[in-house]
Formats: sequence, structure tokens, C-alpha cells
Amino acid sequence: MISATGDARLKARADEILHQRERHIYRRIDRMFAVLMVVQWIGAVATALCISPRTWSGATSSLHPHVWFAFWVGGALASLPVWLAWRRPGEAVTRYTIAIAQMMFSSLLVQVSGGRLETHFHVFGSLAFLAAYRDWGVLMVATALVGADHLIRGIFWPQSVFGVATADEWRWVEHTGWVLFEDLFLLITMRKSMGEMQNNALQTALFESHHADLQRYSTQLHRSFEKERSIIEGSLDAVVELDARGKVLNWNGQAERLFGWTVAEAIGSQLEELVIPEHDRQRYLAGLRELSQEHEEPTFHQRFEMECVARGGRQFDVELAIVSIQGSEETTFCAFARDITDRKSHELDMRRAMEEAEAANRIKSEFLANMSHEIRTPLNSILGFAELLVRNADEGDERLRRDYAETIRTSARHLLELINNVLDLSKIEAGKLQVEHARFSPHQLIAEVVSLLRVRAVEKGIVLNYRWDGSIPEIVATDPHRVRQLLVNLVGNAIKFTEQGSVMVVARSHREADRWYLTLEVRDTGIGIDSAKLDDIFHPFVQADSSMTRRYGGTGLGLAICKNIATALGGKLSVDSELGRGTTFAVQLPIGDLRHVRMLETPPDATTGDYVDRPSAANLQGIRVLLADDGETNRKLIQVFLSRHGAEVQTVENGEMACRLALAEPFDVVLMDMQMPLLDGYAATRKLRSLGFDKPIIALTAHAMKGDREKCTYAGCSGYLSKPVNVDELTQAVEDAVGFGARCRINAKTEKEKKIKRALAGPIRSSLPTEDDMLREIVAEFVESIPARLDAMERALASEDYEELQRHVHGLKGSGGTAGFTCLSEISAELETFAAKGSGDQAAALLNELREMEPLIVV
Repeated sequence: MISATGDARLKARADEILHQRERHIYRRIDRMFAVLMVVQWIGAVATALCISPRTWSGATSSLHPHVWFAFWVGGALASLPVWLAWRRPGEAVTRYTIAIAQMMFSSLLVQVSGGRLETHFHVFGSLAFLAAYRDWGVLMVATALVGADHLIRGIFWPQSVFGVATADEWRWVEHTGWVLFEDLFLLITMRKSMGEMQNNALQTALFESHHADLQRYSTQLHRSFEKERSIIEGSLDAVVELDARGKVLNWNGQAERLFGWTVAEAIGSQLEELVIPEHDRQRYLAGLRELSQEHEEPTFHQRFEMECVARGGRQFDVELAIVSIQGSEETTFCAFARDITDRKSHELDMRRAMEEAEAANRIKSEFLANMSHEIRTPLNSILGFAELLVRNADEGDERLRRDYAETIRTSARHLLELINNVLDLSKIEAGKLQVEHARFSPHQLIAEVVSLLRVRAVEKGIVLNYRWDGSIPEIVATDPHRVRQLLVNLVGNAIKFTEQGSVMVVARSHREADRWYLTLEVRDTGIGIDSAKLDDIFHPFVQADSSMTRRYGGTGLGLAICKNIATALGGKLSVDSELGRGTTFAVQLPIGDLRHVRMLETPPDATTGDYVDRPSAANLQGIRVLLADDGETNRKLIQVFLSRHGAEVQTVENGEMACRLALAEPFDVVLMDMQMPLLDGYAATRKLRSLGFDKPIIALTAHAMKGDREKCTYAGCSGYLSKPVNVDELTQAVEDAVGFGARCRINAKTEKEKKIKRALAGPIRSSLPTEDDMLREIVAEFVESIPARLDAMERALASEDYEELQRHVHGLKGSGGTAGFTCLSEISAELETFAAKGSGDQAAALLNELREMEPLIVV
């Protein structure tokens, strides 16, 4: 263990190392920018000479003004940073001066080029170079300067920045937005880099500390060798010398203290009669005879543990080390005995601690698995319904599209809530949970929470309402955001664990001494909590029953967060529950001074929300699919996917229902979620296989952790898909499972030929919105590059340089897909495969197809 003082020294040394490395980085980057300033100066003058006359119009296109402007302004911008980098490297003033000068150089280049688009990339490159300082302040100064420059010049001199005589007055906002977008990634990279530098500094400090410790230990070890003789003479172990028959020849002082027999009493006696328990004496004597007969070398060692008895009858464990000494006449033995009672006790404690640590690790693993499940479930909805929206953007009715969008929004909110819970817990454990004090209406806050969650209650068929128990102040002072979070968690939990009955929020206020308190009770008629588990439910990652995670969902974070929020607000959270009857959570919060605050006797009416049933869409012809998944959104989404491909899909929500239906009706394939209530997917699959069900069963799991695929296969699954489900992987898995995959692959060549014929029937255009000028320019540049790319491929194929061919094809595949030419990307992908295999004839045929397609590709 490192003491607090040692921690402080270590941290101080790590900070010193970090500071030294930062200064070194600052100096190197200062010198780099000093060189770069001169190069940019020369570049600005060259740009003014070569580009300005071609980009500026009218009188402003004359050569000399731009050249002199680039020469004098560029020289002025370069001189101060170069001087500072030479005279004052590593200082803050140098960094910020360089940042300002660098961005001014970007403005200068944009100016002399007449606002050409490619010169604007100098801004992004400058920001990336400045990020090497790992100083967010430098980046912010540079960003602010860019924004101000684009704003001012965009208004008063648009041709100098946008290349047009007039420009939209808000166009500078677009440029600034892209700069801020780059800043976001640069700041993330800088933060990660600084974290790595801090960690490296700490590791260096630790290494230095350990090296100093090793030197000290080496010195101590050297001294211990010098005192070896005296240590042996004053050994704390019991040292006993025996002859071959076990008679005591020598007995040191520690042996007297350990066993209770004096030297006079022990010498000449048999050791087994002094210290060996009666039930172990025969085994001890047999071992002693074996040592005498089989081991005659003087350096033989034997170490073992045994039970001994002291004078007076006390029994204890000792560790015994025996060295045989070969004498001129007979072999003697020197035994070193040590009392290990305390060590045995510590080992027992260690085993217990290890078991506790393993239990904690299991809880952590379960938490990670549950979090994976909880996060992937809304992601499945978001990605799936978003894909449906994209695929059906130009068809389908508006109501269906709105339904998909609403599902995406609901799932995104659930995902955000999960992430916020994890972040709140991390802040709580780090002691950084922040609360504020503001005045707000408790009536309005409670009504909003009840209104927000009433839809969820109506879905379950339970009643959610609230009432006052006495008068309630019109205005209170505490943190409204945290109170809302606390109340949403408690009411949401109550709704989750209540199958029938009601959930009631009761509010009351009272005064203790000179302080006013607001008490909010959340009462439900749900499943209740065992009294033995009431203290555990406020611990992170813990639920009253682990089976609840599968049945009701959740991660066990909500109540832990609520309790810590209540404590941070100066209040407390308590619970009263009866198993099978319901639960009441009560949070008591101080609400500030209520002088001059009006008290209300009754609450205003709560607002209500309308719940709209989501219509499911209906559309692999003749294939009957049984889908078992406890998530309604997942069932709906997968049903839409498969129905649109012609399959007939029937859904159930747990493993028991899946077993009954699979055995009762003829299905071609079963899609089985592996985490469901009542009977999970693993147990359901094993049960079906044991009853003779021989149709394919494809596992669906959101855990996607190491070993899950093998676990599913062992249970009897014939396929495996991880959530969120990709529609193409899903349909391919179903096709393969029922035997359609082979048929489709046989016809793959025919389908590809049809696709090529369709593509060659007319002009091939990008799927990107090329009405956007910037996207149109990018697509045009790609189209112009296609002939050169094909020429390079043909040369590589002619020289049988398949590695070079593969490199060019890989670039065309990626660029083609990015530019919106999917047909081009698909043929390139197949060509890349043949190039990797060295199949020249097939590669040549595909290259000819690309050459035929090339003249038809237009912007």
C-alpha cells in the first residue's frame, strides 16, 4: 500500500514530468510553426502570382496589388511568431500568437485566391496542426478568429471569402459550423492524448519510485546477507535436530517458547512423544524411516504442514522444513518449525475475500450483459425503423412513416435515459454530482411527471394519479431537475413492477424546527419487496431478485441514483414494502424558507397524454416464421422486415408460448430471443429439441458477448444473429435456414447480369442530392477520375500485378459507394475478390464491364 504522503509525492512527480513533456511539445511545435510560417509566406506570394489573376474579376484581378499584399501582410504575419518561437519557445504568448497568425494566414490565402473552395481547407488543416499543442484555448482562439473573419468579410467583401460578388448573409454560419464540427473531433482527440500523456507521466513516476524502492531493497538484502549468521543464531523459528530414530539432539530457545518444553526436558526424548499428536505418530514415524532410507544427500529438503501439540495440550498448525545432514556415522535431520495458525486464519479470510470478489465480479459481468441488452434493444428499434424510413422514403402512407419516426424518437429517449443513468452514477461515485437551488412550482413539476408517465400506465391498464395530503407551498426552493429525475425514476419503477391496481403520488409538507420539508410518496399495488432485500435495492447494479432483470428489464441503477440524489439535496429516501401487496417509496427534501409563500390545499388537474397504437405493416413467399421476443418493438420491427419479403410471421412474447405454438403448428423456421421471461430462449430451444422439433432455430441476442454463439449452439440453435438486427442479415439467415439461400446463390450471376443490363440501359446518376453545390462538385470530381482509375487497373492487369490492381479497385469501390454509385461499387467489390485470388480472366471480364459502364456515368 502507498501512503497518502506517498500518493502526494507520486502525483507531484507525475505532474512535474507531465509539465516537462508539455513544455518540450510546445517548444517543438513552436519551431515547427516558425518554419511553417515562412513556407506559408512564400506560398501566399506564389498564390498571388499564379492564382489571383485567374480568380479575381475586373480591376481586382490585377497582379501587383495581390503580390504586394501577400508579400507585406504575409511577412508581417510570419515575423512575430518566428521571433517568439526563437526567443520565447514554449510560452503561452507564443502559442496564442502563432494560433492567431496561422488563422490569419488562412484568411490571407483565401483572400489572394479569390475565395476558391480548396483554399478553405487550409483553415481545417491549420486547426488540425494547432491541435498538436493539446491546448483547447489555442483551438478556441483560432476558431473564434475564423468565425469573425468569415462574418465580417462575408458581409462587406464576399468575393474575398466566398468567391462571389454577393453571398447570402448567413453563409458564414455554414463555414463556422464545419469548423466547429472539426473542433469537436479535435477536442476529443486532444483530451484522449492528454489522458495518455498523464497516464504515461504517472507510469514514469511509478517506475522511478519502484526503481528507488528496488535500490533500497537491494541495499537491505546485502546487509541481511552480512547478518546471516546472527539471524540464524537468533532464528524466530523453532530449530530441532534429530537423529535417524527421531530422538532430539538439539532444541533452541524458540522451540522452548513454541512447544513449552525446556531444553533439558526435550534433549534425549523422542520428538513424536513431545509434539506429535497421538493419531499422527505412526504416519510421522513412517515418513522419518522413508527419509532415512531413501535420501542420503546432505542438501535434501522436505517442507510440509502438520498439526502439533504443545505442552498443556494446545494443538496448532506448523510449517515444517527438514534438511538432512549426512554425517560420518549416520544421517541426522535439522527441522525448522513455524507456527502458521495466523497464516491459516489469513488464508481462510483470503478465500472468503476471493469468493466475495468473484461474487462482485459476477455482479459486474451481469451488469455489463444487462447494459448490453438494454442499450442494444432501443438501438435495434432506431436502426431498424430508420432503415425502413430510408428504404420507403418515396412510398407508403404518411401515417406509417410518422409511426416509424415516433418509434425512433421513443427508443432514442429510452437510450438517452439509460446513458444518463450511467453518467449520473459515475458522477455520484466520483463525488461530482452537481445540484442547484432554484424556485419552482411543485404542483407543476408533479403534474408534468404524472402526465409524462400516464401513457405508460394506461398501456399496462393501471391507474396513475396524485393528490395532496394537506397544504402544499405554491413555490419551493431546491433543484427542480434533480427532483424531476428522482420522481420519474420512482414512478417509472412503480409502473414497471405493478401489473394491476394503481400508482399514487402523494405530496405533503411539514416543518421540523426551523426548516420546511416536502415529502413525496410513491405508492403502488405491485409485487412488493422482501423485507430481507430492502437494504440491498439501493446498491448499484442490484435488484430485489435477479430474475426481475429478465422479466421487467432494467439495470439496477435507478434506486441507487435516487438515494444519492436525495442525499445530495439534503434529504433522504426510505422504503416500506410488503411482498405481494405493494411498495411505498418516500423522499423527504428541504425546500427552503417559505415565508411569504402561499399554501395551496388542492392540486391542479393533471394533464393527460394520448396513446396511439402503432399499426404493424404486413408483406420470403410461402415461408412461415415463428418469432419469440419479449420486446414489442423488436417483434413489430422484425415482423415488418420479414413480411415485406413475403414471409408469414407469427409472434409470441416468451419461451413457453413459443414451445406450445411451435409444436402445435407447422413453421419453417423459429427466431428465438435468448433473454425472455418465464422461459428464456436457451431453455425453450433445449425443450423443443428434446421433444423432437427438427426445424431451424435462429438465436437472437442483444448480449453479443464472448461465448454467446457457442452457448446458443450448445443449446440447439442452428443459427445466430446479434441485435440490433440487420435486415439483410436477417433475410439471408432465414433463406439459408429453410434452404432458399443455395437457390439464390445459384441465380446470383443471372441477377447481377440483369442489374448490369438495367444500369447500361440509360445514364447512371449518383444517389446523392447533387442539387447541393458542394456535393455536386465532389461527385463531379469523382466522375472525372474514373477513366484514369480504369487505365491504371488495365495496366496493372496487363502486367499481372494483382496487388496493384487490388489497391486501385479497393479505392474505386469505396469512392464509388461514397459518391452514390452503388452499381459501380458492387462490381468493384467482385473485381477486388478476383484480384485478391489472382484470377486474371474473371478480373478482365469485370474490368470490361466497368469500361462499358464508364461513359454512362454522369453527374
